[in-house]
Amino acid sequence: MAIRPGASAGALWMALGTLLWAARAGGEARHAPARTWGGTGIRLEITAAGGRVEYDCAHGTIDRPLVFDRRGRFDAPGMHFPEHGGPVREGEEAKGQAVRYTGRVTGDTMRLTVKLPNGKILGTYTLVRGSAGRVHKCL
Repeated sequence: MAIRPGASAGALWMALGTLLWAARAGGEARHAPARTWGGTGIRLEITAAGGRVEYDCAHGTIDRPLVFDRRGRFDAPGMHFPEHGGPVREGEEAKGQAVRYTGRVTGDTMRLTVKLPNGKILGTYTLVRGSAGRVHKCL
């Protein structure tokens, strides 16, 4: 934006305000709206508090609100709970493990990676906004 010599103070303030607004809007993080995302072997329900994940043979939680940066990237802590086929035995505990849910949203597509603290990747998924996904629980 060019400012002519002799421009009024009001024009200068308006130009400065526009530049500051553009800089802030470009770098500001956004909370993910509540919605369903799904793909092969996965369904993600984003909520105001975080989210719930269902896999073919596991489930998980996202333990804080999901926030996207200006490029659509996110990184959030959560838990992962492996499951098994057959009945749950009496006294059996669902032992979860801490994970990080990282990824990026581009348009209606999300690329999601689930990682253990030691860096081991449990899975990488492609999800679509509004899809229920195709989850087949362990038998």
